[in-house]
Amino acid sequence: MKAKVKDGQTMADIAIQEFGSWEAMIAIAQKNGIGITDIPDPGTEVKLPDGTWNRVMQNYCKNNDVSPATARDNGNVRLRIFGEEFTQEFE
Repeated sequence: MKAKVKDGQTMADIAIQEFGSWEAMIAIAQKNGIGITDIPDPGTEVKLPDGTWNRVMQNYCKNNDVSPATARDNGNVRLRIFGEEFTQEFE
């Protein structure tokens, strides 16, 4: 099996998306001859290992189209998690 890397996905993101567990990233990296901290280019097809890490989460991720992309830079989005009554600077 293979998975196509989406923009901003790390090896851990792919592991969660495909196997429901970040622990699968080691096997994915080994299968593809890359490091666990490498960030593959979007559109790259990575080979997936055989195995099951967390079947419940794997099924949840597949059924709910969970595709984490934690390396994506969304600017100051983390600073805008509050309502408009909060400013970006705390005094």
